[in-house]
Amino acid sequence: MRSLIVRTLAFSLGAALCFSGMALASSADLVAAAKKEGKLRVIIFSSYKKAAQTFEKKYGIRVEGTYVGAPDILRKVSQETQAGIHAIDVFATSPGPLSGLNHWTQPYKPAGYERVAHVMEPLPKEWNQIPLFNHVVGASYNKSLVPPDKAPRSIQELIKPEYKGKIISRTPWLGSNYLVHIASFYSWFGENEEKWADYWTKFKANVARYEPKWGQLHAAVGLKEFSLGIFTLPYTPYTFGRSYPDLGYSTFREPAIWWPNMAAIHKNAPHPNAAKLFVDFLVSTEGQNIFRDEGLLVADKTVEPLDALKKELTGVKFFDPSPQIIAREVSQNGDKWKARIQKLYQ
Repeated sequence: MRSLIVRTLAFSLGAALCFSGMALASSADLVAAAKKEGKLRVIIFSSYKKAAQTFEKKYGIRVEGTYVGAPDILRKVSQETQAGIHAIDVFATSPGPLSGLNHWTQPYKPAGYERVAHVMEPLPKEWNQIPLFNHVVGASYNKSLVPPDKAPRSIQELIKPEYKGKIISRTPWLGSNYLVHIASFYSWFGENEEKWADYWTKFKANVARYEPKWGQLHAAVGLKEFSLGIFTLPYTPYTFGRSYPDLGYSTFREPAIWWPNMAAIHKNAPHPNAAKLFVDFLVSTEGQNIFRDEGLLVADKTVEPLDALKKELTGVKFFDPSPQIIAREVSQNGDKWKARIQKLYQ
């Protein structure tokens, strides 16, 4: 297993990719066609907001945005499409619950795709999705309660007696926590059911509160109600740190569980050229730098993360097949996993 930083910045060692039909750059014709359409409707995560605002200013194309979490993206895209309302141009996806939206995407390889293509190697070949940045699971912590050099960098630290009652966690069958419970079975516990159940039983004994909402979880840590917030993602100290500057982020060495965040163009996009230009922009060095400055670990292997994040992830190994496992298990066995996890926490 390679260092995550090396993996992110290095060239893929996989088979050569076919780029037939891929634009080499955002052509003048595409820009003109997109400007003629004049607007774009997106259903995406809030982490895309600054990039969308920059795109709007750069090209004069109005972005009508809905910035929501995964459950709302799934609901909005599914309900509108099933109702025959074709008003969505671009939406966010992931290998988790949103992977089921792939059949409503159209193929498109944006300009610069070769710089992010390596991220798609573990995922189904038929997915028409464009990787933008990677999530790496870790802990948020309050620096005034937990010194940065003492932040948890092993999952075993989360079950220490000293953290009893000091942890706030996402609800186990929602969001990142749900995906971690699935991937951990294969990575941290080597498909050993007894070890998997034993760890999570010990972990839940240290959790004082389960919180379904992402913002409230980080507010609780930022306000010193809890020392640790589990399981969080690299961008959280940058996003929520504006309100709570004592927030920090650390990840685990067991190895780390990760998955990409991606964008897709709807197959019935009413503004297809604006959609293509927008995705080109997100993958461009300019777009990737915007994500980088928001504290995200970008997909472009030529763009290094911010120094603090790079330092935190240096030497971290990660579980190579985790996106593939998450995509497979959520799509094929998602209900069984939810029932299994809920039973564990009863």
